[in-house]
Amino acid sequence: MINYTLNDPTQQMLLPHLEITEALLSRVATKLSGRKKFAEITAMPDLGIAHNCTRMMGGFFTGARYMWDSDVPFIPVDATINVCGTAVFKLKSEISVKELLDRVETVLADRTRYTWNYMNGNHFISLCYSTGEYGEESGYYMIVHASANEFKNGPQGLYPNSDVWYYDDIQTEYLEGTARYLRYISGKSAERFYDIAKMLISFNEERNRYFIKNVLQEYLDKEVLSIQHYGMPNSHTVCIGAHWKPTTYILLTAPGRPIFIVEPGENYDGSPHGLGLAVKNPHIKFASGSITIGNKTFHMGESINIGADAFNRCSSSADNIDNYVRSILEICPGKIIGKLNQIVSISKDGIIVW
Repeated sequence: MINYTLNDPTQQMLLPHLEITEALLSRVATKLSGRKKFAEITAMPDLGIAHNCTRMMGGFFTGARYMWDSDVPFIPVDATINVCGTAVFKLKSEISVKELLDRVETVLADRTRYTWNYMNGNHFISLCYSTGEYGEESGYYMIVHASANEFKNGPQGLYPNSDVWYYDDIQTEYLEGTARYLRYISGKSAERFYDIAKMLISFNEERNRYFIKNVLQEYLDKEVLSIQHYGMPNSHTVCIGAHWKPTTYILLTAPGRPIFIVEPGENYDGSPHGLGLAVKNPHIKFASGSITIGNKTFHMGESINIGADAFNRCSSSADNIDNYVRSILEICPGKIIGKLNQIVSISKDGIIVW
């Protein structure tokens, strides 16, 4: 395992469990290949709790890269693979909050092309302003964060629900004497799965691009970036909350807090997508059919509640977020080239003017 974490209490809690996941991936790869094979997990500075409890029960957490070597294609399905990312566009001029909200409402109401999910999970739409503090162009920016909802659930999706197309092909590798396991598909099913996952990278970029362009219209100046931090870079790697392209990226923080644009440094080995989710009571227990985090037990298919079950790191206004971000960029070298201050955000928590 490669450890790029800040080693906070939540990360200290998760790292031993990631080592078990790494061992199970290696075991499956070895079994399928008929010879010794290895896996490697890279824990990023934002390693933390995942929203999806099915994912955590399978041994996968947010803020990590999962890689394996195998002669036979296989996919660990409890990584709950889809694709998720961010897009940032600059505006030509100021837009009022009311006009933005009216335009967003109109586009969200049209579901003939996409199934919008900007108000689910940790996704959001945000209007921001930059003063040019780090040399970026000052002015207004729009940021969106979402996944390809169209390929999440349902028979044609990728999540390991009972009605999904590959469900009958799922095999399970158990770790003796524990509640840990690895569910996977292999062979032709894995190849088909990856073909869909690969397609979703460009699909989600276009999805976010389509939304922003239809909201901003004449206000649109230019696209700043569009990048994914969740998906499959190749057939034997899953990134969950970790960028894999050595290009300019967004570092997400917490609701209402500044969002940073970062230029990666040399010797790139992936970069974090944000600050991650921590828990106040760093205790985790795997059991048959459930997982207990802190003092609360979750079951397959359930999701955690941000703010109640876990919290965004540096979510307090008293936190010095700039210094925290710099500490991350010392581990995963990068340079801040933009700071976007949130004006209004639209998310599962509703509309908030900051």
